[in-house]
Amino acid sequence: MTNVLLITPFFLPNIGGAETYAFELVEYLRTHSCLVNVLTYQPITTPKVRGEKIEVRDNLVIHRFKWVGFNLFGKLEKYPFIVFLYLTPYLFIRSFWWMLFNSKKVDVIDGQGFNSACIAAVLKKIFKKKAVVSVMSLYDFKSGSILARLVGVVASQMDHIIVESDKSKEEIISIGISSDKITPYIEWLNLGVFKPYNKIEMKNKLGLPAQFTVLFVGRAIAIKGIDLILESAKKLQNAAINFLFISNAGPLVNELADAASRLPNVMFIPGVPYDKLPEYESAADVAVVPSRYSENSAITVLTAISCGTPVIASRVGAIPNLITEEVGVLVEPNAESFSSAILDLFGDKVRYGRMQNNCEDYARRHFSVDNAVTIYNVYLRVLGEGF
Repeated sequence: MTNVLLITPFFLPNIGGAETYAFELVEYLRTHSCLVNVLTYQPITTPKVRGEKIEVRDNLVIHRFKWVGFNLFGKLEKYPFIVFLYLTPYLFIRSFWWMLFNSKKVDVIDGQGFNSACIAAVLKKIFKKKAVVSVMSLYDFKSGSILARLVGVVASQMDHIIVESDKSKEEIISIGISSDKITPYIEWLNLGVFKPYNKIEMKNKLGLPAQFTVLFVGRAIAIKGIDLILESAKKLQNAAINFLFISNAGPLVNELADAASRLPNVMFIPGVPYDKLPEYESAADVAVVPSRYSENSAITVLTAISCGTPVIASRVGAIPNLITEEVGVLVEPNAESFSSAILDLFGDKVRYGRMQNNCEDYARRHFSVDNAVTIYNVYLRVLGEGF
């Protein structure tokens, strides 16, 4: 058995892409000859939910530490150094304390994201363990910047670096890390959970209008482009198109609630349980990912396509690596482009039907759990047990 310690500030029942990835990873590991411990916070961006302080399952123990929430992460996100101070020191203290008594239970440490990688780098040195970092973001490094140097220093301490895209690999190489030390992968989902349901039946079950429905799922923050879809909803009020927003975190949540009260074609749901997402993803006719920033791997692309729903997404970051014209449309991140693409798919039933029919097979080919083997093999490699 391989003993894995996964450190991350974000884990279910907190809702988000990083949380989904971490959950799917530990589910794979614990069913494939690994004993996994997770050190994380109680939800700090998803309000009014709590997980078990210590959750025990077969080959898995999740340790959740209480920490300050109040949507501070969303408010501080523009200030990376303050976010670092908010997320990292306390999680390091708890991780160090845990390792003092449990280091023999650890073969390899996986730090999820830069903040956790800093913790993993220190624990690696103190306790003489192997450590990898999973890079969760695209940084758009400026040559010689402080951020580039800091990430380079931390990355150089790792035994290996796992990245979500080839674009991310190029970024890490640009700050002086050897390509031999970097392994890219594509995220995956449990396709037995995220699978297509009949759209008409799901609309009826969930009490949604029978109209063509555009779905946004994510945090209500400006860089996610939520205002672009609100603007599209205003433009398309007379087009028999319904817009459904699912979000329970971020400074723009109140704006969504207000829009739902004013616009007849806008619905707002303040969050749904993770296990209910496939029903909403299946009920939608189109999912939108209007990101304004360089996303590395947008999990909402995977969840929508896996549930049989074509995607309209911003042509930014690594998103174009996830979508082809088989299952979606890439546009510039502005309201006019999204409105036009929505209308095009709404009006072209043949093109839309072809995309929808392609989704399930596309997900099987690109987003299956087979992708997790890449991560597992990295662990074996750094432990000298693989290639």
